[in-house]
Amino acid sequence: MFGAGALSGLLGIGSGAMKVLAMDQAMRIPFKVSTTTSNFMIGVTAAASAGVYLSRGYIDPGLAMPVMLGVLAGSLLGARILVRVHTKWLRLGFSLVIVLLAIEMLYNGLAGRI
Repeated sequence: MFGAGALSGLLGIGSGAMKVLAMDQAMRIPFKVSTTTSNFMIGVTAAASAGVYLSRGYIDPGLAMPVMLGVLAGSLLGARILVRVHTKWLRLGFSLVIVLLAIEMLYNGLAGRI
């Protein structure tokens, strides 16, 4: 997880994708468990940060409330879908997201040099 965090800091992306790959491939944790564990870690970090930002006045509660409701609805829907979808399709979707992320990073890296 330290390596995933360091790599995400170097690449400028979230470490959730790296953590899922590490838990799935290196630690041999089932894919559904590794994705939900990664999401839980993201949620804990976001909740802690949100409290600090809210206390400092960096968050507009009127804007954050609809976003929070959307996140809640999406997480409930995702939990229902997760138990029904076969792991093969989840791996395929995750692989597609990783490939798109890599393409975007390569494109942005090359565009920055021009």
